[in-house]
Amino acid sequence: MIGSNVQIVACPPDTRPAALEVLYQGLPPPFRTELIASILGDERRGRVDLSGLWIAERVGRVIGAILSQRLAGRAVALWPPEVRTHWNRGALAARLVREVLDALRAEGAAIVQAVIDETADPRSALDLTRGGMPRVTDLIFMRREVAAPWTLASRSGGPKLHWRTLDEAGEDAFRKTLGATYAGSLDMPELEGVRSLDDVMAGHRSAGRFVPELWRLGTIPDRPDPVAVLMLSPVPDREAWEIVYLGLAPEARGRGLGAEVLAHARDLAIENRRVSTLELAADARNAPALKLYQAAGFVPHDRRRVHLVVFRPESSED
Repeated sequence: MIGSNVQIVACPPDTRPAALEVLYQGLPPPFRTELIASILGDERRGRVDLSGLWIAERVGRVIGAILSQRLAGRAVALWPPEVRTHWNRGALAARLVREVLDALRAEGAAIVQAVIDETADPRSALDLTRGGMPRVTDLIFMRREVAAPWTLASRSGGPKLHWRTLDEAGEDAFRKTLGATYAGSLDMPELEGVRSLDDVMAGHRSAGRFVPELWRLGTIPDRPDPVAVLMLSPVPDREAWEIVYLGLAPEARGRGLGAEVLAHARDLAIENRRVSTLELAADARNAPALKLYQAAGFVPHDRRRVHLVVFRPESSED
């Protein structure tokens, strides 16, 4: 049990240095001091938002902290809690997660996600799970060199795709096709139907740097409606593009068109000349996608655990 003298509250601005001390308590003291000073400096310059910092406080002392960050499209990123006290540590950590989730739901969040490195403290996953954020899958991060030989071909005699940019296709067509590709998707199926397409589009726009020319719709010739979506985003500080999203409408799956989409991404990167690497992340449960990416020369380089909670609208009874 956690005593009634412990309060979970949004961290006041003047308490943020103490909260960050708890949040980064596992780092060596010199590095921790330098990191906290840098974060607070970036906050003063408007580069960092610490409004999503929450604390567990007992008799005026910060004994726990957790950081959330609002993302576009009613999504929130959450980091595992840190607790200073050893007494009932697990119970307090779970309470921090649980009460922050309640607050985020009340504020209108639709999804809250925590992505944890495999080297993280094993207690992090347990704290999140006990607080109401179960582990749902792993994300596998992959990359390939643009200049590497391309050996993956679409099926012989299969259809080819005609591509248009977001501006050429229009927002309505893009939104409609994106919605079609979500149907029955094996990438994070928990998210299907949770947010509006406007929220989904906003979330993708905020991933990296949004360049309309790198958002593409693919259409099979002599067919009226697009069936493929490709979203690319330049990665800051690297000569790389991220494949933020690749999706096919249900009627286009199983026809070798995934290879066509990946080949188009590589062609665009080659045309750019400044891009040396393509990167992506895939749900570990999506075996067909992983098989396609590996056949296209993408190599896994990292794996992270995903904890997720989805706030679905409560149905009202007449």
